[in-house]
Amino acid sequence: MKFCLLAFSGLFILSSNAEDMIDYRSDILPIMKEHCWKCHSNEENVKGSLALDDLDEVRESQIGTYNLIRPGNAEESNFVERLLLNSSDTDFMPRKAEKLPEKEIEKIRAWIDQGAVIDAKKPTEKEQVWVDKAGGGGASAMPSLPEYLTWTNQAGKSIEAVFVSGTPDSVTIKMRNGKQFQIPLSSLDSESAALASKLTKQ
Repeated sequence: MKFCLLAFSGLFILSSNAEDMIDYRSDILPIMKEHCWKCHSNEENVKGSLALDDLDEVRESQIGTYNLIRPGNAEESNFVERLLLNSSDTDFMPRKAEKLPEKEIEKIRAWIDQGAVIDAKKPTEKEQVWVDKAGGGGASAMPSLPEYLTWTNQAGKSIEAVFVSGTPDSVTIKMRNGKQFQIPLSSLDSESAALASKLTKQ
C-alpha cells in the first residue's frame, strides 16, 4: 500500500504577505455558501443562532478563546470538530449532507490557526495582531497544518494520524480528535513500520 499525505494538496502555510493571508470573507465564506447556507444564512434559514453570512455576528459572537471558533487553535475549535465527526453523529455538520472535502476542511483549519480573521484587508484591532504575525514573521510566524498520514496494522486496518515521536520499538501518533496513542512497531505492517522508523530518525 502506498502512503498518502492526506492534507498535502490542501496544506496551507502562512505567507509573508498579509494580503495572501486566508480570511473569512474571500476564502471561507464561499465554502460556507456551498455547504451550510440552507441552515445558517439570513438568505435561507438561521438555525442554532449561527448566521454565517453576518460577518459582524461571526466575528463578535462565534470567534473567541472559548467560542465556536478559537483563533489560533483549530484543534480545540468545536466548529472544526463537528466537520470531522462521522456523518451519523448527531453533532455532525453539515447536517444531513455529505462531509466537506478534505481540502476545504484543511483550508478552514488553516484559517483558524492563522487567527480566524474575517477580512485581512480591514482587520479589527484584535485581528491586526494576527495579520502582523503573518506579515512580519513569514512562514515561520505560525505553524503549518499537521501532516496526516495513513497508518496500517498487521490486520490491514488503517487510521489517519500525525506522527508525534518514535522509539526503536514504537511510534506515538495523534488522531484528529487530539488523542495520542503509542503503537508497537511489531503491530504495524511493513510499510507503516518503515515509515515510523524513518520519521523517528529525522
